Amino acid sequence: MAICYIKTIAPGALLGMWHMTESWQELAAQVDLPAPEMGKLTSIQKDKRKIEWLSCRLLLQKMISSSPVVRHDVNRKPYIPDSKMQLSISHSGEYAIIYIKDSRSVGVDIQEMKPSISRGIDYFLNAEEQEWIDAADNLLLHVMWSAKESAFKYAGNADLDLKKHFTISHFERNQNGQFEVLISNQIESERLDIAYDTFENYVLTWTL
Repeated sequence: MAICYIKTIAPGALLGMWHMTESWQELAAQVDLPAPEMGKLTSIQKDKRKIEWLSCRLLLQKMISSSPVVRHDVNRKPYIPDSKMQLSISHSGEYAIIYIKDSRSVGVDIQEMKPSISRGIDYFLNAEEQEWIDAADNLLLHVMWSAKESAFKYAGNADLDLKKHFTISHFERNQNGQFEVLISNQIESERLDIAYDTFENYVLTWTL
């Protein structure tokens, strides 16, 4: 198995990371899939997608010691039927991440860093954020992109826009830390704390 870690990050909250080194056939031989999940697997065409999907299912099983069915609501937010457990999933490059919590909604995101992200800042950063960022700081831009993805998953509303509805408060970027994101729309607003970590060529963020 390629579990990097499964750790408790708060009461009732677990964060798990899987290094995707196996073939999908090797993963399929290890995982215990309920019948509905087996049907999903057979519908996946690309080997890479099968590896991502199976790694997430196997990691989740190791984290909760059972083999749940994972479904998605109308906003594509994953959930486990008949369970109060909140779930968020992410994968990028060679790593998959699972974040679970007893009750409060969660969001997690991992990004393999790319040199071209600065060309897309107008897509995910608003004018207020662009006033204080260093557009040449590739790590900072990836942290902010990933944080907005985590906050988007937490919110669970597909109608929200990363640029319009999520604003990151000014912070001094380090290798790890936390900062605040304001989620706002015409109805309500919420301030959400985001934690982040960096390793190898990856950025990891999760909601607190």
